[in-house]
Amino acid sequence: MLDSVTLSTDLAAWISLFMIVLARLSFVVFLMPGIGEQTVPVRVRMALLLAVTMAFAASGLVEAPAGDGLGDLVPVMIGEGVIGLFFGILLRLAMWVLSITGTVIAQVIGLAQLLGIALETQAQTLTANMLSMAGAALLLAADYHLSVFTRLADLYTEVPVGAVSQMDYMFLVRSCFSGFGFAVLLAWPFVAINLLYNICLGFINKALPSLMVAFVGAPFMIGAGLLLLTVSITTLLMVWYDRLPGLIGWL
Repeated sequence: MLDSVTLSTDLAAWISLFMIVLARLSFVVFLMPGIGEQTVPVRVRMALLLAVTMAFAASGLVEAPAGDGLGDLVPVMIGEGVIGLFFGILLRLAMWVLSITGTVIAQVIGLAQLLGIALETQAQTLTANMLSMAGAALLLAADYHLSVFTRLADLYTEVPVGAVSQMDYMFLVRSCFSGFGFAVLLAWPFVAINLLYNICLGFINKALPSLMVAFVGAPFMIGAGLLLLTVSITTLLMVWYDRLPGLIGWL
């Protein structure tokens, strides 16, 4: 009888530990670039989440909660969910930067009306979709997901269970503003070309009022934009990849 009571107590403690780890990792996995995309089946993401949670719970990195009842477990799980959401949004910011960059590029080169199936929940422009897929492939090829899980294991010593007060929410706000500015900066060469194109178009229209400059200039703008994107996409992705640690902050 004593052994069965001890076994039940240990099992309950392990289940509580599993749920606490799951609460933090769920947002991180479902918002992680590459793995957390909407095009990845939910079963695959859920299987990965359960496998990683099982490994973390069995590794001894996380201490079992002190409380015994459900009333003690629920607040801890809510706090861990908030921490996981904080880390997950910072991770997702990497893909939002590329999406914004691609949208701005599509607007200035005249491809904003051509939408395609996106990695996100709604359709994106062709350039945003291409940059998002290229960025996700680059991160997976560089084993970025392994670095995330390794860093998450280390964070349990820096941000222990229930330490919601250690989260710097102003850093999240600053990172979002910085990410938006960085996305526009990446698309700035295309904006400059579009500005130059419109200035030249105005001079040509003044010189030759009878010429339908839009029919000549629009194909040129699309072609020049695609050519510039072809030449600069490698550099654009490498600059974006080098800037990621500063934007995310905890990697």
